[in-house]
Amino acid sequence: MVRNYLICIALLIGSLLTKADPVEIRYYAPSATHVTMVWGINYWNLAENKPVGTTIQDKVMYSPMVKDGDDYVLKLDIPDSCSIEYMFQFEKEQRFFLTTTHVEYWDYNQLANERFYQSKSDGKVVTVSTDISKLKPYKYVSLLKYSVLCFLIFSTLALLLFFTEKFILKKTSEPLNPVALFFAIPITLLVISMVIRIIIIDELGRFLVSPLIGLQLLLKACLQDFIYTAILTGVFGVLFLIKKNNPRPVLWMFAGFAVLSIIIGAANIKITELLGMPFNYRWLYYSDFLMSSDASRAISGHIDSSLLLAYLIMVVAAIPVVWLLYRLLSQRPFITTLFLILAFSTASFTKTNLTLDTGKTENPVLYFVSSLFEQNGLPAIYNKNIDIGQFTKKNENVLETQYAAVFNEHDIENVIIFIMESASAECITPYNPNYQSTPFLDSITHSAVLFETAYAHAPATNKSMVSLLCGSYPYLSYKSITAEKPTIKWPSITSELKKSGYRTSFFNSGDNRFQGADSFLASRDIDNIQDFRQNSCDVPVFSNPKYADENLDGMSDACLPIVFFDWLERDQSGPFFSMMWTYQSHYPYYTTNERINFNTNNESKERYLNALHDGDKTLRELVAGLKERNLLNSTLIVVLGDHGEAFGQHGQTSHAGGIFEENLRIPLIFINPRLFNGERRTTVAGISDVAPTIFSILKKPIPNEWQGENLFSKNRREKVYFFTPYSDWLFGCREGDYKLIYNATTNASYLYNLKTDPGETVNIAGNQRDYTERLTNDLSAWIEYQKQHVNSYLK
Repeated sequence: MVRNYLICIALLIGSLLTKADPVEIRYYAPSATHVTMVWGINYWNLAENKPVGTTIQDKVMYSPMVKDGDDYVLKLDIPDSCSIEYMFQFEKEQRFFLTTTHVEYWDYNQLANERFYQSKSDGKVVTVSTDISKLKPYKYVSLLKYSVLCFLIFSTLALLLFFTEKFILKKTSEPLNPVALFFAIPITLLVISMVIRIIIIDELGRFLVSPLIGLQLLLKACLQDFIYTAILTGVFGVLFLIKKNNPRPVLWMFAGFAVLSIIIGAANIKITELLGMPFNYRWLYYSDFLMSSDASRAISGHIDSSLLLAYLIMVVAAIPVVWLLYRLLSQRPFITTLFLILAFSTASFTKTNLTLDTGKTENPVLYFVSSLFEQNGLPAIYNKNIDIGQFTKKNENVLETQYAAVFNEHDIENVIIFIMESASAECITPYNPNYQSTPFLDSITHSAVLFETAYAHAPATNKSMVSLLCGSYPYLSYKSITAEKPTIKWPSITSELKKSGYRTSFFNSGDNRFQGADSFLASRDIDNIQDFRQNSCDVPVFSNPKYADENLDGMSDACLPIVFFDWLERDQSGPFFSMMWTYQSHYPYYTTNERINFNTNNESKERYLNALHDGDKTLRELVAGLKERNLLNSTLIVVLGDHGEAFGQHGQTSHAGGIFEENLRIPLIFINPRLFNGERRTTVAGISDVAPTIFSILKKPIPNEWQGENLFSKNRREKVYFFTPYSDWLFGCREGDYKLIYNATTNASYLYNLKTDPGETVNIAGNQRDYTERLTNDLSAWIEYQKQHVNSYLK
């Protein structure tokens, strides 16, 4: 209560002292008929003072700008030192065939590969000038309407040809021309692939406004589709020649493959929208080969009847196309072929400096097949002339003076690690008071030390489990140690504490069988291992009979303290170590109590925050039970998340596909009333550091095999590394205020200053090339070291 009162006083004083100077935004758009600025402050929050005419849509401000010569101007009356995030929506007149129409455009700084513009409110004039000719016209059409439109166009052309031949040219039916039909099939596949690709690359607006440029860009985007079609044509061409006396079975097979390819291509529209690229084997492996209920629910959550109908219409649209091409190739093969060559050549030689997102130009079949042949590890991205000595050398563990005295004075006997599933630091109350999701955890931070910048090394549960128990960085592969090598000979917290007479346990309100976690845990010298199947509590169980044979069911987290204290009281012969892993905050986010409204305007996030709130109540019961048994002072409680969770940031949901803050930044709090007094540390921490830190507090020797370091050591490395392999190969590191993300798939580097840009919106790699190069070299060295380190145990 006192803390909240002081915060309110500080905010009131700050608001009185903060002056507001007008900020002028000038947007150079000489050909625009009107411009609207879409904006927010301090990472898209609403401003108190809004310009006249401002409207609010989806919690974002839309303010009309005033024309001043070739510029459009907007003056903002906001406090100094605020960040302003903004983009522009405008229209301009454009010739469309024989008429003039108003075409809508959006400028969200995409030409600089950013998601929006950002400036500081320092009273200055901000001038934005963009080459509008490079922006794509905005044209939204639902996939269903687009599919119907394409079907109607193709059907109309086919009917016109049919009536022309039937009633004007009076042609009679002719025997089947196998050669014409054979070549009609791949050309149809290409036509439908182009129809699909134009939606994937989001260039329908440009195609309608500037057909020649749009077609040239489309052909560029369809290169992989051309290659795939050529491969199919070559394979079936050989079969066609072999079976030339009876080609019908080959034609049916060819047509079947073409239909299947169209279905896959249509499905790729939604997949690319969600993942940024087609589906690959790494995602298939991560989703337990699409057999987990987690994957099934995620898929079903993005597919509805209108989408399935659109896919069906795409397939049906191929029928008039293949008939049309068959008739043309039968009657006028030379003229038809020449026309197609001239049309494609004309478009291909049209020059353009427009660029395309590589992930949106990949053929889904070729992309998936190529992912099957990737090595079990890394692409060759690193510099071979690197020095990995910085990682093989062990730093001496020397405690900071403050903590050396405290740890020596007080003996800690017991340890509990409380893992909050999918807990993003941004959504935990001690890290973000705007979300009162974990009020109890917030209330006990006065007896804790909180690490402000703690990270999972990979946004995946089972990789974090290995890092946490074994003090290690993860296996740099889409595969999991728990599934592939559960008996790996790495010392763990439990195996080492067993040597000192500790009782050990692991409790999970989810299912330990996912990706072989049960086998991995069974090899870690843990006395008692339980998941929801063995937890006998009168609490809700979350299960779906449809997924009865899968490994992602669970029960209320409220059961965890019950089964823990039951185990504890059965044997009180010595110190104990226990891990408790919550479940409810995993997708699809289960809740058991009356829902709290967090006002996020996002149903999934509301469920998620309420699930975290349930987990917070579980922690409260755990602490109350320890206090009741006089164990609180002698027990170290470590609260952390296994990875984060995204809710639309950087165009992503869930957690595994990226290594942005929302994917990786987690809460990490060490709790003990005798050791800590509410400190908040900016030490850059990783999950692999938890085990050696616990052992330092317990005054136990740290195994040489552990890669993490004591978070209270004077000599620790102030850098943490992370990666994810499930979409692109992404690697990164955090050093001080800076974070580097390297996309090994596209060979692109992204550097962010998280102090000034916590939302990771402005890539400054181009402005700090030397520093980016140094961090990239360090990252390369870590990749090579980690590859050698893990492979030495996998042999």
